Amino acid sequence: MVDVNRIVREILQGIDGVKVTYYYPNEFNNMPILSYYELTTTTGMRYDNAEQAQVSTVVVDVWGSGGGECSRLAVKVDAAMQNNGWYREFSRDMPPDGGVYHKTMRFSKSIFYNEEE
Repeated sequence: MVDVNRIVREILQGIDGVKVTYYYPNEFNNMPILSYYELTTTTGMRYDNAEQAQVSTVVVDVWGSGGGECSRLAVKVDAAMQNNGWYREFSRDMPPDGGVYHKTMRFSKSIFYNEEE
């Protein structure tokens, strides 16, 4: 099994001007923020009595002080993830809460172990 959280963290850290955090931000003082976590990982392929690939789905959340900021950053997130072989399954604006705007995105990828090692 491959640690997809490490892979996604490295991709998101390549986007300038944002804080990247695992799962959920502890505070919203320094936005924009990207948070991420692994949603599911299943066996993608088995042969010779061993798992050879996995299918992983991750969630990336964009947090900002305005809807436009979230949308612009979501475009960058989408490009970075797709440039690394991830497919966007879902993207949705969430209702603002206390001046914090939020867009949630879901990406999936088949990861073949000989490619990620």
